[in-house]
Amino acid sequence: MHATSFESAPARGATGSGERLTWATPGIDLASLGLDSAAELFAPTSALSPRLESLNGSPGRARWRFPLPGSPDLRGNLTGRPGPLGTGFLWLTVYRGGIVELLRARFTHPRSTSLAEREWNLFCRLRAHGVGTPELVLVGARGGGLVAARSFLLVRAPEGAFPLPRWLRTDGIGAERERGLESLGRTLANLARSDVELPHLRAEHLWLTPSGSGECETHDHGGLRKNKLPGVTIVEARGGRMRARRSPAGRDVTALLDELGSLCRADECRRIERLARET
Repeated sequence: MHATSFESAPARGATGSGERLTWATPGIDLASLGLDSAAELFAPTSALSPRLESLNGSPGRARWRFPLPGSPDLRGNLTGRPGPLGTGFLWLTVYRGGIVELLRARFTHPRSTSLAEREWNLFCRLRAHGVGTPELVLVGARGGGLVAARSFLLVRAPEGAFPLPRWLRTDGIGAERERGLESLGRTLANLARSDVELPHLRAEHLWLTPSGSGECETHDHGGLRKNKLPGVTIVEARGGRMRARRSPAGRDVTALLDELGSLCRADECRRIERLARET
């Protein structure tokens, strides 16, 4: 199966034997990334971007960060003309899965031919249940058989956001801390309701943006308003799966709450857990 998504569109101009590309937004193509082919996304080098930087990865899963064409450099100097995706940074994850992982992705829900498409499908499921994830851009896979060992996932890096442990030490003070903890608890409740299990979820995979930033909320009177709560984005879905019908809910949430015990006060942990357990 190809990646299935609540917001994806079939790839246009996919090339190469057994190569498929799925874009989150119709009408976008590789030229929007300044590329002629997807080769640099499957095996990135400095040719992808002079500002390509390696991020922490894991066995069979390498990660990079690079700017969109036209994004200002560290000194604020423009580096070219922005394309249809605008400016900012992208996260690229390249997968070289082993056969056991690939078969698990293929024959358990959400059924996916590659590990990148598996993560894409999980992010789509989370987004459909009100859980923030990175903005999806593109997923690609190579291979025409039962599974595709080579694949990649491209998402937009959260802007103005910090991992939860850092946020708690810096921005998470006073009233903003109270709002952030409430937003975190509600996000965990939505995660439990989504039936997505994230066994490797850690506090560092939760990124928070300040309240009043990001997309606007709607309400019945007065039109649009800025978000009252900090946004929470789950940036990691590695090893995720749909919960089995008889599997107890929220085991990943329970593990995360245990970790938060070393980051938050006891009363704060109780508040997060109360919100996370709401149905």
